Amino acid sequence: MGEVVSTIDPRAPKAQIALPCQLRRRIGSPIPAQTLVLGPRGMRVSSPRPLALDETVGFDLPNLNIRVSGSARVVGQDRPNVYVLRFEGLPEPMTRCLHALAVNAPPDR
Repeated sequence: MGEVVSTIDPRAPKAQIALPCQLRRRIGSPIPAQTLVLGPRGMRVSSPRPLALDETVGFDLPNLNIRVSGSARVVGQDRPNVYVLRFEGLPEPMTRCLHALAVNAPPDR
C-alpha cells in the first residue's frame, strides 16, 4: 500500500511545534505521540504505532494554556509513522487556543 500525502487545510494557520500528544483508540493502550505541525483544524504527528487511514482517535494535548482534547480523524500519511489528523467537533475555546498558538509561533526555519 502506498503512502498518502494530505494536508490539514492549506488556508488555516499552522506552525511547526513539537508537543507531547496522547492518542487513544476505543480499545488498547494509549499511544504516546508527538506533534510536528499544529493548527486549529488539525495536526501532523509522529506515532510509534501505525494508524489507519480514516481511523478516528481521541487525542490529548495537555501542555497548552488550556487542556485541548477531543476526537481526530486520520486523513493521511506523510511517511512511515507520520500521520495527518483533522480535528472533529473541537469546542470553540480549544480552536481559539490552537489558532493563537499557530499565529504566534516563531516562523519556520
